[in-house]
This record gives sequence, structure tokens and C-alpha cells, in this order.
Amino acid sequence: MMYLYGARDKITGKLVSNITNPRHKFWEKRGTCEKAIIRSRRKENLELVTFQLIEVKEEKK
Repeated sequence: MMYLYGARDKITGKLVSNITNPRHKFWEKRGTCEKAIIRSRRKENLELVTFQLIEVKEEKK
């Protein structure tokens, strides 16, 4: 199984994309995401979120 990790604001419930790079919203490694949260100025309001990836085959239109 494959996973992606993200940081979510505990108050708003929204994913955060600006703690290391404005465009960086997901990490491939859990430890890298945890470090990004720890280094963030808002770390007390952030939580780690794990996403399980499932491949979906697109239909041709």
C-alpha cells in the first residue's frame, strides 16, 4: 500500500500547504511531514494526516 502524509489545521480542518513551501501540501515520508510540522510556527495547531492511495483508472470519453 502507498501512503501520502499531510498537515491539517486542527481548528479549520483544512490541509496546510505553506509550512515548507507554498506549493508543498503532501509528503511521501511520514518522518519528513512530522519534521515540517515541528519546524512550523503553528505546530500546536497542526496534526499529521495519513492518506492511503488507491489507483483509479480513468474512463476514456
